[in-house]
Amino acid sequence: MGSEGIVEMAVNDLADEFRENSDEFFNEYDFRHRFFCKMYPEFKNLIHPEYPTRKRFIKEEASGEKYISGKNCFEPEIKKGIRDKYALAVFKEEIYNKHKNELSPWNRLSNTDLDIKDIYIDFAFEFKYITSGNISVIREIEFDIFKLKEAAEAGNKYLIIFINKIFGDEGFKQIIEPLNEFKKNEKVVNVLIFSK
Repeated sequence: MGSEGIVEMAVNDLADEFRENSDEFFNEYDFRHRFFCKMYPEFKNLIHPEYPTRKRFIKEEASGEKYISGKNCFEPEIKKGIRDKYALAVFKEEIYNKHKNELSPWNRLSNTDLDIKDIYIDFAFEFKYITSGNISVIREIEFDIFKLKEAAEAGNKYLIIFINKIFGDEGFKQIIEPLNEFKKNEKVVNVLIFSK
């Protein structure tokens, strides 16, 4: 089975676990941990949690404004903003093997001094767990999509959303409709949505 098949199977297993035992999931870290455990036997040292982005970001809170390059995202050599993190990253095996002896917690593939401009992350993952009707989650999801779209270092980009809430008409309009729009219209990031 190829890498994409491994990822698809892990995603489906996690979704099934959530549907069967949603009360066992308290926060996004629960999803990340279980997903990591499903992927580790296949990817071993290629998978890393909380891996830093190559680009730097400024996450502004202004609602309604679009995140844009040059205002919210900068190349690493521009000392503006901070490096964000992917929930999980899976390296391309050939790149990792070529540079693994240069790596330490302070010298990562995302550092500019290694001068790796190609795709070195095979899969980049972000997770969202929706447990309330707070509209601010939509802004967080917009930022995660923006961050993944800006990830020139990543080949396959996933935003995996889990919903553990039943929404009334207003919540459906404020939360579910925008999520469905993201899923329908997004061409770069694989937006996957699962509910209990």
